Amino acid sequence: MPVDPARVVADLKELRELTSRPVDGLPQTLGGRPTGTTPLGSARLAWTDAWVRAREWFVSTFEGVPVETTRDAAGNLWVTLPGERPERIVLGSHLDSVPNGGWLDGALGVLAGAEVLRSLHRDGVRLPVSVSVVDWADEEGARFGRSLFGSAAVSGTLEIDAVRHLRDNDGNLLADVVAAHGVELETILTASDVRSLLVGSAELHIEQGPLLEAAGRRLAALHGILGVERRLVRLQGQACHAGATPIPLRRDPTVAAARMAVAVRELGLAHDAFTTVGVWRVHPGVPTAVNGRTEFSVDMRHLDRNVLDALVAGLEELVAGIAAQEQVGATIDTLWSIDPIAFHPELVEFAADVVEARSGVRQVMPSGPMHDSAEMARCGVPTIMLFVPSLQGLSHTHIEDTTEADLELGVAAFDDLVRRMLPWAADRVGAGVR
Repeated sequence: MPVDPARVVADLKELRELTSRPVDGLPQTLGGRPTGTTPLGSARLAWTDAWVRAREWFVSTFEGVPVETTRDAAGNLWVTLPGERPERIVLGSHLDSVPNGGWLDGALGVLAGAEVLRSLHRDGVRLPVSVSVVDWADEEGARFGRSLFGSAAVSGTLEIDAVRHLRDNDGNLLADVVAAHGVELETILTASDVRSLLVGSAELHIEQGPLLEAAGRRLAALHGILGVERRLVRLQGQACHAGATPIPLRRDPTVAAARMAVAVRELGLAHDAFTTVGVWRVHPGVPTAVNGRTEFSVDMRHLDRNVLDALVAGLEELVAGIAAQEQVGATIDTLWSIDPIAFHPELVEFAADVVEARSGVRQVMPSGPMHDSAEMARCGVPTIMLFVPSLQGLSHTHIEDTTEADLELGVAAFDDLVRRMLPWAADRVGAGVR
């Protein structure tokens, strides 16, 4: 039987109940409409028990399907339906979430891929190549600031020395945390061995922004993803007593950071870009002391590499200038950098055809948020994505939502796309094209 979109919605709800928790003190409505339930925030932070539990449940949904389940050296979870050849199309996204996140971000792509795989088996479709569903490990980077962790290991772009000493907000070292889950940094790049088998990649995701809903669109094909430059600004001042040191005599790194945060916003507006201050840490962080240290992250995004370069230069200039005025030390560390991504033009046309056939409108757009598909594209795997709208453009929040009708439409379109990719991938393999 064909793909069952309602099964995907039911699975998403089951996963939400299994791995979410009540969000105390936060709004229980979306757009003024009562949700009718206690708000639940996704608790599937990477490398935690809830994330492991989600993965165990995910594997259980393939009962009775002759799949091969493996976990690679980077912690990515692969479920593969073997075809006539070992080369494979990968359908993937992520099960990990940000703290108190939504029920659809990432999970939609994983569970839609799972249902497409199950439907191919139910239909007895001849598979000229294999099909894998992958749950990429730590896509969000919510704990350590390094997004696309598992997919970057497969693409070969993960820099081990750059992540080895990263710590989360509780001071846990990344190397120690991933080792507890069987991932050793010294061997993690062997996860890239699978790359030679990958002949195509497809991902279904929620938009996470307001554009589709505002335009009255229900589906979109993506032609690419905005590039990202992410930095950690560290400021060193002088801790002192809040009641004894006059303001003009202070070297307050938090005041400097606050000025920089406003300047970062203005920098984004000046370049028609996305600039965001996210992480914010102070020390000692008590009411009776001027802080001695402050650090914050800056996330900058644009579709043009030249604009990204201008944003980086602008950040360096504003940090140096304000630090000098406030008499604090300043350093800027690179957390992550990725160029703008262009998806495979043939697959963009396939996806646009499917979107038009299913929704009546040929909608093609870029993604502002980053996705694991970017790592597939940048290492040469032909890649494509589909979007469904997000209500009010909200994501990375417990009230993230999409109508069930749009979710089901997206799953059906994704199934159309994958079935169109199968003969295309077989032709490429037969012609020796990767």
